[in-house]
Amino acid sequence: MGRAIEDVTGRRRRGVVVRRLAVAGVAGAAMAGAVAFASAPASAAQLPTIEPTVENAAPTLDNIKLGIDRAMVTNPELVPLGEFALSLFPEY
Repeated sequence: MGRAIEDVTGRRRRGVVVRRLAVAGVAGAAMAGAVAFASAPASAAQLPTIEPTVENAAPTLDNIKLGIDRAMVTNPELVPLGEFALSLFPEY
């Protein structure tokens, strides 16, 4: 009989612990959301949008082209694939 009581109280304890963990998790998530909401200024101006153009992407495209060129030099078997890849880039 003593063991049966321990089993029931053990289940109750586990249930209480699980409920406390769930409540603590929900409370923590709510607090994190409140802090994030409070830290953002109400009158925050939107950041200016930058239109994607070839001129804006030129340094990145140049780096990619340089990488393809280097790969073609070090691996001659990649020349046909590299030429095809370079033909896909816009001319500017």
